[in-house]
Amino acid sequence: MRQIYILRHVESEANRAQVGLGRTDSPPTELGRRQIAATAEALADEPITRILSSPLQRARLLAEAIGAVRSVEVESRDELLELDVGKLEGLDWSITRERYGDFLRAWRGDEAAETPMPGGESLVDVLRRSRPLFDSLVDDPADGAALIVSHNFVVRMLLVHALDLPVRAWRRFDVGLAGLTTLRVQDGVPVVERLNDRHHLDALRGFALE
Repeated sequence: MRQIYILRHVESEANRAQVGLGRTDSPPTELGRRQIAATAEALADEPITRILSSPLQRARLLAEAIGAVRSVEVESRDELLELDVGKLEGLDWSITRERYGDFLRAWRGDEAAETPMPGGESLVDVLRRSRPLFDSLVDDPADGAALIVSHNFVVRMLLVHALDLPVRAWRRFDVGLAGLTTLRVQDGVPVVERLNDRHHLDALRGFALE
């Protein structure tokens, strides 16, 4: 592909509640639905010819809206599922701090990417399952652009991989809800054009806190 777009999902009910969120299929909020409409409109004229999405609805509904305006069928890919947060799923952060203090101390350290969530995955696990899909898009000789719609930690791991950075650099990226990153494939190498672009959401500022 000539370009690869990477898009984080929209606001979900669990995001709004600020609880641990991994594989729970939390639906979009009203703000999230507005983010879907604004993002689909913003990408209506982009040369997107392939769309790959996490099956979770906070990503899938966004992908389907973009697919509708681009007349592109969405491919549901389990490789793009969010990090499995295990026992932290649905927990308020105050409870997480109380129950899993040892984990949180390790998570704040240099080895965070190799540290699995209690009963779940590590960021390295996410990288291992998502990287081959990304590489297949880079190697695809087709014209046009591929759009990946996924989740916070998947996006971070793909950026680390695309830019050939050490895994510990995952904290160096800000990945906002409905944030768009675009890469140009140049001589087989992904080159960043836009990073976490959210200008298409400007009209929604003040609608609700994100």
